[in-house]
Amino acid sequence: MPLKSTQTNKYETACFVQEAPTSSEMDPRGFKVFVSADGHHYCEFDATLQTFNCQNRMRRQYDPHNLVSVIDNDERIQTLVRQNKWRGELNHPNPDIKGEQYSDIRMTIPEPMRTSHMIRKNRLEGDRYKGIITTHPGTECGQAASSEIIDLGAVPSFSVRLLGNMIPNAPVGQPNMRVTKVITYDMVDFPSHRNADGDIRPIVHQEGNVIFLNKLAKYCVDQTENLQVVCESFQITPEELVGVSENGSLLVNANDGARYRIPLKGEIYTEAVNILRGL
Repeated sequence: MPLKSTQTNKYETACFVQEAPTSSEMDPRGFKVFVSADGHHYCEFDATLQTFNCQNRMRRQYDPHNLVSVIDNDERIQTLVRQNKWRGELNHPNPDIKGEQYSDIRMTIPEPMRTSHMIRKNRLEGDRYKGIITTHPGTECGQAASSEIIDLGAVPSFSVRLLGNMIPNAPVGQPNMRVTKVITYDMVDFPSHRNADGDIRPIVHQEGNVIFLNKLAKYCVDQTENLQVVCESFQITPEELVGVSENGSLLVNANDGARYRIPLKGEIYTEAVNILRGL
């Protein structure tokens, strides 16, 4: 059902989101094990990929009908699913080596050789988006994922990677995100409980074409009413403002591990880009 309250929200802001994962809630023995033609083990199981009708741990809430409509009308995803090539990665795509360039292509098109799993029979069941997951037997990431599940009894979790619009000040109980493109669901570690032992903070690498200027990011927010409202609504703190990319996007690394980019617009975009070019 369309949300009239968000259609005219002047603060609605486009962004790139890498959500922290939702638990698949899979029983440790709830999977099938197979052997590939070259002798590698892999597994298959049903999983919850995303949940709805409540705010997630990052205080974001999605409309299931919006997300399903986007996926169902995406020719690329539908073709990939039909050909069993809708792939996800082990962890969200981030450079492995300090100084390596941050690739926008990598963010929006999963890398075949980093594939950890394939997604099929994706569907909405009640307030959950589910799918059949098959770990990849022929990639290093796929074999690592399979080993953790089969040998170590790990319960996998999944995290959506998407493009959309952030909707600040959405009514309580209503979605504050509008999806425009779903990329995939990556396999990502996440504790089942907030107070689980082994509280490990994510490491932020300095990617090649991203200049981490926290002060510039704060300046852009201070000068832009739209960004001030977005940060206030989504409780983005100054410490979570990482910097500004060379293509003029505000970079946010949330304390909960989620990451997203918010494109700058208008005069502040021009000013920020000129500052970066002058460095």
